[in-house]
Amino acid sequence: MPPVRSPDNHDYAAVNEELRKLFPDRPGYSFIYNGFAEYGHNVELKSITPLEDGVIYHLSGRVEDMSGGEGQGDFNISQDYTVRKGVLVYKKTGEKIMDTFAEMELLRTPLAKDTQWEQNVKDKKGQAHQLVCTITDVQDEQGAKVYTVLYKDKNSDFYEKRKFQENIGVISFEKLWKNGQESIEMGYQLYPEASGYMEQLTLKSYLPPLDTKMRFVGLAEYAHQGTLTKISENDQEGLYRFKGDFQDGSGIPGQFTIQYIFNYQAGAVVEKVIENTRTKKKEVNSKLHDPEILRLPLKVGNAWQQEINFEGQRKLMTAQIVSNSYEGRTFYSQMQSGSPVMTVRYRVEGVTGYYNNAYIEERRFQQGRGMVSFSQLMKGDLGLEGKEDTYSVDEAILNHMFGYGLNRE
Repeated sequence: MPPVRSPDNHDYAAVNEELRKLFPDRPGYSFIYNGFAEYGHNVELKSITPLEDGVIYHLSGRVEDMSGGEGQGDFNISQDYTVRKGVLVYKKTGEKIMDTFAEMELLRTPLAKDTQWEQNVKDKKGQAHQLVCTITDVQDEQGAKVYTVLYKDKNSDFYEKRKFQENIGVISFEKLWKNGQESIEMGYQLYPEASGYMEQLTLKSYLPPLDTKMRFVGLAEYAHQGTLTKISENDQEGLYRFKGDFQDGSGIPGQFTIQYIFNYQAGAVVEKVIENTRTKKKEVNSKLHDPEILRLPLKVGNAWQQEINFEGQRKLMTAQIVSNSYEGRTFYSQMQSGSPVMTVRYRVEGVTGYYNNAYIEERRFQQGRGMVSFSQLMKGDLGLEGKEDTYSVDEAILNHMFGYGLNRE
């Protein structure tokens, strides 16, 4: 016999916690769904209200009006997910949303394969359905459990199916829709790349394509290539890893691994070199150890400071977003660049051997492409004795910079 949870004989705090793990832990999470026949809707987690014996997650939003504003009816959505006594109850208002029932039990604990229960519900036409509800599958996907639940009508071939993922909620919905003698399977899925907290979405928009080889080329026949992969992610943090190898004119082999930690609550991205087999140092061109390479808000003028390890000493790094503009000299070449390029300058004062005793590094980032270029001021005399005009200094600095950029061919 499949396990059947009785809601009257349980430790409510423990079983409620099973269900609470299915949702984000703070308001502000945006859900973007799309699906059958250009259907789409978006909702936001507006509030989390504690109860004496549970909690209510309230979401609101709209169904997409694909008619361009000419559609009739109310496109607004309101959804309440109530966790109480080990049961997850769903209530919704909104005539355009694809979900069939205004109120139903979505889950019962224990959250285990073959857990089963029955419920009686009515659709918007008043037709009764006797649903047999079963958790048909439990999977672990990148550290988060995904539950598949089938809601099957005892007296017809009608069904609904939902998937729930820990820390998110509903990630897919499917149902059988009947029009006369015709039956159609329809549904919607979460668009994960566009869903999340605003700070999470903003930072992630500067990720390059994942699992795609990228090649960087630069001065003195320098080159390296590598691939960025996602290691893990939740609504607090995302962990990404770039594994690359050097392919420059020196002919010296070497591989490296860089880790990028996206701290969504802090609104920052930290770069951490894990390995460099060529130099045996935890550096890949940059002299900055574990720097915050980005920090919200991503606006020109935003600056932050961080104490870092620089050439074996603790130093204060100052970073600032100095520009955000389209590449190219004309409207034509700017249009080809797709989106603006953001330049961040990193500065460490009080280090000997560099011009004005300051190490300077610049990185440029573009949405959808990630870091598209890197440059740094190298050590050494710039040969500026007796030449302090702006033009001469600029020329000397440019001639003393090392850098590389993303090959976009």
